[in-house]
Amino acid sequence: MAFEDLLGDGNVKVTAVLTLSSTSAPPAAELNAGIDLQMLLTKDGLGIEPSQASVDNGALGSRSNTSRGGTSTYNITLTYKRKQLEADDIAYNTLTPKLDIWLAVRRNKAHELPYVAGDPVEIYPSECGIYQRQPPVLDEVQKIVQQMFNHSDADTEATVAA
Repeated sequence: MAFEDLLGDGNVKVTAVLTLSSTSAPPAAELNAGIDLQMLLTKDGLGIEPSQASVDNGALGSRSNTSRGGTSTYNITLTYKRKQLEADDIAYNTLTPKLDIWLAVRRNKAHELPYVAGDPVEIYPSECGIYQRQPPVLDEVQKIVQQMFNHSDADTEATVAA
């Protein structure tokens, strides 16, 4: 029996959603009305780094250090390519600093396919940070790095609703 690796190539959909009625069961129509970003991001342009605080639950009489999981934090950065024509510069024009969006991420399914009921999806309510213009590099596209500030509880185990 062969065990095939699950590839990420072309199988990640990233969408900036401007209106969302539910983070735990986002409607497919609202996700599909969003702005797809995966073809504008660099290959390594989706940066989501979760971390979790440790809560000390030891007591004076404890003989070992113990802890429980505390609050979660998501450090989110997007790196995208600038476009020559303003009309084509969709990521730059959409992700304006201080704009609140819901960043939707679907993995393990072709990005060309629309969101459908039952799809697992990650939802990150975010405020767009400032444009971090990257220095020009010979033989590379011009890039912007932008931090997304996760301002409300993320749902990394959401399921798309009809």
